[in-house]
Amino acid sequence: MSYGTFLYPRLYNRGSWVLQTDRKEIIDLMQERHWNTKSPWQQCLSGTSFGFVRSFDSARNAQESITRILAKLPLESFELIELDDGKGWEIKTSPSRQLPAKTCAYTGFNSEPERKEAA
Repeated sequence: MSYGTFLYPRLYNRGSWVLQTDRKEIIDLMQERHWNTKSPWQQCLSGTSFGFVRSFDSARNAQESITRILAKLPLESFELIELDDGKGWEIKTSPSRQLPAKTCAYTGFNSEPERKEAA
């Protein structure tokens, strides 16, 4: 089950914002930031979904920061979709085609069907 990735303020657009995700590559990158004592990001949730919090002066600054962070990942694309209440975004991502294929732990074979490119 996928819970998704979201960026939202705790209370107001100015102050603490939470990046909540279940995507491993985002969690790994954000945990590196959490462990860096010079980084303003702190881990605030763990379990089936992880959360990282930091303070921003505005929604625009929060959005720009997340855009810079996601640009460091091997993603083919990502899109920020405004939440229904207008306070934050759902972040839709699609993995890069350059990532290695997943192999089955039991057989060692590729567990995903091959994609055939249109000629």
